[in-house]
Amino acid sequence: MPSANFVHSDDAPPVLVPPINFSLVVPGIYRSGHPNKKNFSFLRRLNLSGVIYLENESEAYRSDSSNFILDNGLKLYRYDLSKESNLFTREGSSKLNNLLEIILDKRNYPLLLHDDTGKGTVSLVCALIRRMQNWSLTGAFAEGDLFAGPAGGSEGVGLGEAGMEFIASFEPKKVKFDRANKPDWVD
Repeated sequence: MPSANFVHSDDAPPVLVPPINFSLVVPGIYRSGHPNKKNFSFLRRLNLSGVIYLENESEAYRSDSSNFILDNGLKLYRYDLSKESNLFTREGSSKLNNLLEIILDKRNYPLLLHDDTGKGTVSLVCALIRRMQNWSLTGAFAEGDLFAGPAGGSEGVGLGEAGMEFIASFEPKKVKFDRANKPDWVD
């Protein structure tokens, strides 16, 4: 039996590791959990322009991630939307409107949306994007369940009742944004 000739090279390409719960949402927008050092080589290949962190607005952003942002000339946006019931308040509505202006302006692309696990808050924002695309509520909720599990399920980190109610009452036609720079996936 012939022996296999394995060639070892120091020039082997690096192993690329996407962040937990990474996925393409729409062209130019990705979703994930909080990236770490193992994910940075993968993220560099996306040629990101910005990162949107959807939790812990008052806490410092992780130092390794901050360094990645600075070293790669990215813009960091922070909007804590983790308490779903706040979306029904004037302050929560203002935060969401500011976030949607960024997401709905293709000049900001490519973007990475993330929370800590890639499950709860990012699923809510992605469901709103799906509503902007005229997806049914069932479809938007089912996609969130794929990443987060149902709220009442064993993981218990899916969309909560307040989040589902907000998504159901969300009126995409009332969202104000720069239509001259809208992405192709928006009517």
